Amino acid sequence: MRGNQGGVEKRARAPHPKAEAAPAHPLSSSELSGRLLGAHVSISGGVGRAVERAIQCGFSAAQIFLKNCRQWKAPAIHAGEATAFRRAASSSGILFFGHAGYLLNLASSSEPLGAQSLEALRDETARAESLGLPFLVVHPGAGARGEAPEAALSRLVGRLRLLFPAGSSGPSIRIALETMAGQGSQIGWRLEHLAWVLEELADPCRFGLCLDTAHLWAAGYPIATRTGYRNFTGELERLALVDRILAFHLNDSAAPFGSRRDRHAHLGRGTLGLAAFDQILRDPRWSGLPMVLETPKEDGMEDDCRNLRAILPFLSQSCPPPAGERPGKV
Repeated sequence: MRGNQGGVEKRARAPHPKAEAAPAHPLSSSELSGRLLGAHVSISGGVGRAVERAIQCGFSAAQIFLKNCRQWKAPAIHAGEATAFRRAASSSGILFFGHAGYLLNLASSSEPLGAQSLEALRDETARAESLGLPFLVVHPGAGARGEAPEAALSRLVGRLRLLFPAGSSGPSIRIALETMAGQGSQIGWRLEHLAWVLEELADPCRFGLCLDTAHLWAAGYPIATRTGYRNFTGELERLALVDRILAFHLNDSAAPFGSRRDRHAHLGRGTLGLAAFDQILRDPRWSGLPMVLETPKEDGMEDDCRNLRAILPFLSQSCPPPAGERPGKV
C-alpha cells in the first residue's frame, strides 16, 4: 500500500467531506456470499470510527493503520478505547487486521534506522494486540542503492528475530510480509525473497504473507492470464508459500506490467484488469482469507463499494469458504 492510496489518513489536513460520508449504496451480506471482503478504512477520529465506517459500507473484512502511518510516534491507545474497539468489532462480525506505518525499514543498511524501525514495529504489534487483531501487514523494506538483495534480506531476518526472541511469550499476533512492486532497492518483490525469509525465520505461527495484486503485476507476475496465474500459483506451491498467505490486497495497477512501479488504480480501470480478480476469487485455496481494497477514494467509501461490486459477479461460481476458518492469532 502506498502513501497516496486507499484510505490513508492525511496529516495536517481536514478530511474531505466525501471521505467521511456514508456510501449511498452499501454492500449487503448476500452480495458478499459469506466471503471476507472489504477495504482499508480510516481511523481518523479514533479507532472506533473505523468500525463504524466498515459497518456503513457493509464490509466483512477491513484493514486499519494503528497510528498515523507517516509518523514515528503517536499517543498510546487507552485501555478503554481498545476495549470498546474489540467489543464493536466482535459485535459487527467484521474481521479487522492492521497495517504497519510506511516509515519502517527493517532491511535498512543504517543501523540507527533499522533499530528505530524495530522499536516502532514493537509498538505497533503491542497496539495490534491491544485491539485484538490477528495479524499486522508489514513492508519488508529496502536495502542500500546498488546493494545485493541478499544483504538486505539478511538484515530483515535478523531484526524480525529480535521482534519475537526465542522463548519469549511476546504479543500473540502474526506478521504478514507484503509482496512489493520492486521500486528502487525494495526487497520482497520476488517470491523467492519472501520464501527465503520465512524459511530462515522458521516460525509459521508468527510469520506469513500478504499478496498485493498490483504489486505482483508490477513485479512481473502475469496473473491477468489463465496460464500466468497458473504459473504463479505453481510457484507459490513450489516455494511452500500457499499455506503461509494470510490476506490479499485487491488493487488494480496504474503502472505497466513488469514496470516495478507502485501505483494503484480502481479495479478494472488499470493495466491489470478484472481477469486476475476472477481467478483469485474462484480459487478455493483463498476462499477463507480476508481480501481488502487499497484503491483510490475520490468519492470516499462509495468508491470502495463500487470497486467491490465490479468483482462480486465472480463469486457466483466460486467455492464457498471453509466453515469456521479465519486467519487467527498465535
